[in-house]
Amino acid sequence: MILSKQTNESKGLLNINSTQDVINIINEHAPKNKRHFFIYFLALSGVFLDAYQVVIMAFANKYIAAEFAVSPTFSATVNSVFFVGLMVGGLVAQSTVDKIGQKRSFLLSVGLWILGALMLPFVTNIWILLFVFLVMGTGLGIDFPLSTSAVAELAGTKSKKSGSSVNLWQVVWFLTTTFVYLLLFALYKLDISEMKLWRVAFFIGALFGVAVLVLRYRLIGESAIWAARTKRTDDLHHIIKKRYKIHVDIASDFDAYQHSPDAQKQQKISKVAQYKILFTKKYLRRTVLSCVIATMQSWQYNAVGAYLPVILISMLAGDLSASLLGTASVNMLAGLTGAVIGSLLIAHLGTRRQSMIGFVFAMLSLLALGFVGQSSALLTLIFLMTLIFSHAAGPAGLGITIATLSFPPSIRAAGVGFTNAVLRIGGIAGVIFWPLIWYKYGVTAFYLLALVPFIGSLTCYLIKWEPLDNEVDKEDEDVILQLKQMS
Repeated sequence: MILSKQTNESKGLLNINSTQDVINIINEHAPKNKRHFFIYFLALSGVFLDAYQVVIMAFANKYIAAEFAVSPTFSATVNSVFFVGLMVGGLVAQSTVDKIGQKRSFLLSVGLWILGALMLPFVTNIWILLFVFLVMGTGLGIDFPLSTSAVAELAGTKSKKSGSSVNLWQVVWFLTTTFVYLLLFALYKLDISEMKLWRVAFFIGALFGVAVLVLRYRLIGESAIWAARTKRTDDLHHIIKKRYKIHVDIASDFDAYQHSPDAQKQQKISKVAQYKILFTKKYLRRTVLSCVIATMQSWQYNAVGAYLPVILISMLAGDLSASLLGTASVNMLAGLTGAVIGSLLIAHLGTRRQSMIGFVFAMLSLLALGFVGQSSALLTLIFLMTLIFSHAAGPAGLGITIATLSFPPSIRAAGVGFTNAVLRIGGIAGVIFWPLIWYKYGVTAFYLLALVPFIGSLTCYLIKWEPLDNEVDKEDEDVILQLKQMS
């Protein structure tokens, strides 16, 4: 997290006896200033790299197929390995941060992605390309749960505005997609070979990754909760004093987990237990809701949003520059606008209801696209924009947001990591299956895709859980006790 520069006067001496006391301080005294708003985006910079890669891979699919002499289906399968890496990274995120801390995990995750991005311009073997995508995906898979958990800790989870803070990751996503399409457009206009565009774009992405790495190293400090969990009391005292301007007295018998008998204090919590608890009676519906929303939104986006240039180029008689510029415009006017409006509405509508409304309008947009077909390019463009807007303003970021705000700190990274891993199933389905059904059925494929938001909206209707109405951080001590019993 961030070591705040704010200069408020000391807020008094507080006693800290357990990690729960640290969590309470975070939620009661979350710093709010322009510096921390900037750091929200820095913490979410892994999302920038994630979106950057998804866009480039979707664009590069046919070029990879041609260059490596494989079928478009196999090329899409190679691209999907990136999503497999994201799944793996998401599942080991909790273990990684528990072992080496938040700051080092942030640096490790981006470092893996940079390594892969620097290799991509020179890869000449399809199997090496597959391996590189796997490494890059694993790095960003670790990063995603860290990013949203870090924002939740910085912003605190007590206020309903925390949902807007966490959901900023979706704003970052559409800012990135708009930027990448403009970048590809600019590179194409600079007469860079169409076949080499994706390689050059990845190299430029590596430079952005280095900038992210340097800024994170200099500006993002350690998590106060992690320092408490690992009983690094000196570090904990320093973080709280500098970030929150609070003087604290840490008890000599400080308990990293909770006030419990001495026999329980030394008991270790198994990593398996942190995932098993997600499926207990209390947390099962939260897990299902976040996973279904995340997976369905990923499926509908990676089917249409990621392949928007392919769809537009078929409407524009093969004009690549017009397709790239048109895609950038759609992402900016519909996606970015929707993401910003969606983040502002969360506190009023709630995450579940907003997801449900977004899914419904996405479904109607897909049905309209199937009905219009190729009879009107203007109507097709309008309904594509309403689809992207409904997605961005609705469920796009809310699966991860719900996961972040539905689980207390002791299992937050596990909850987000698991949701992020399951989410990638939707990404894989969109990346692999959409090109197949699009090339086979054309615009009729939109009718089939409409089933995806229908399942998402139905799930939101049936599972009535709203994290913004519940202070889940207060559950942390009980969860720790359960984890010990399950270990």
